[in-house]
Amino acid sequence: KGPAGMEYIPVMVAEHEIPQMVSAYQMGIRDFDAEKAFQAMKKMQTTPATQVAGGFAGNRDLVAYMKYKYVPSDLGRYSNTLEYSYDDWTLAQFAKSLSKSEDYVIFSERGQWWKNAFNPKTGFAEMKDSKGKFVEPFDPFQTGRNHHYVEGNAWQLSYFVPQDVPELAKVMGKDTFVERLNWGFKASEPWRYNAPNDQYWDYPVVQGNQQSMHFAFLFNWVDRPWLTQRWSRSIIEKYYGYGLANAYLGDEDQGQMSAWLIMASIGLFQTDGGCSADPVYEIASPLYEKIVIDLGKRYNRGQQFTIEARNASRKNMYVQSALLNGKKLDSFYFPASELLKGGSLILEMGDKPNTNWGIASKETN
Repeated sequence: KGPAGMEYIPVMVAEHEIPQMVSAYQMGIRDFDAEKAFQAMKKMQTTPATQVAGGFAGNRDLVAYMKYKYVPSDLGRYSNTLEYSYDDWTLAQFAKSLSKSEDYVIFSERGQWWKNAFNPKTGFAEMKDSKGKFVEPFDPFQTGRNHHYVEGNAWQLSYFVPQDVPELAKVMGKDTFVERLNWGFKASEPWRYNAPNDQYWDYPVVQGNQQSMHFAFLFNWVDRPWLTQRWSRSIIEKYYGYGLANAYLGDEDQGQMSAWLIMASIGLFQTDGGCSADPVYEIASPLYEKIVIDLGKRYNRGQQFTIEARNASRKNMYVQSALLNGKKLDSFYFPASELLKGGSLILEMGDKPNTNWGIASKETN
């Protein structure tokens, strides 16, 4: 959102600059006025949108969201329930880090409002009106596509709960969560995760649009880390490619597609955006045998963090075992502080999944 000519353009939904700034703070970048930033974020999440010139500033569906604890489909864009709830959770995490207990409680509760969007019978975030009635008939790829589910469909947006994937799996049903998502990758792989003519709302996994970019890493959180390894590598292979003629399609959007490729290639990700008061890095499948991250001793960090993926290749994509700073690591994640202070992660890679490694759940904040 921002000024363009004589207009104020609400380019996209929600206020996702909030998690960006919260993540910077949680990851140790604190050379800014945190109190002032918090108050600005709180204002955005509590003040209804206002018209500025020919556009809007703020969350356009906030009034309905606050009244119903979801955005009814007859009063706004339904997927904003999920978008707003995530931003609320990130603000709660910022409040926790700043010892603002009252704000932490308030925004933590709002960070759970995403549940109000779901139909427990189907496990989808189904459109629901202001009377609490789910819209029928329902098709996860057709109903409300690209309008009520902004730049997406119900199939895709139902997986947008980055702040609490284990709880989302409970709401969907863990088996349904895994089977549905795995099916989406199998269905999308033949056409390289690229929706024809950019019709991203007609398909499940579309790498060229933000709604799908965290999908491969969700398997880690439901005890299927080998599927995170498989599908993140598949996207690199099929969508980005290895030759000069491949490149990548879609909208770069402030560097997001390049950033995804970098993170996936080094085998690390942060599903919640690194916004937790105790952020972690999740392990995927490094593309290279050795990666050196220059920390430069900035922001009280160490000098460098080295990732060794022994025997890594296009075939050897599966993690067999891990050592973090010389100690055995059985979990698929580790504290971000371990990376930031400098050290090493050593992974043994192989061509077959080790279904015993990385089966560990993280308690959400």
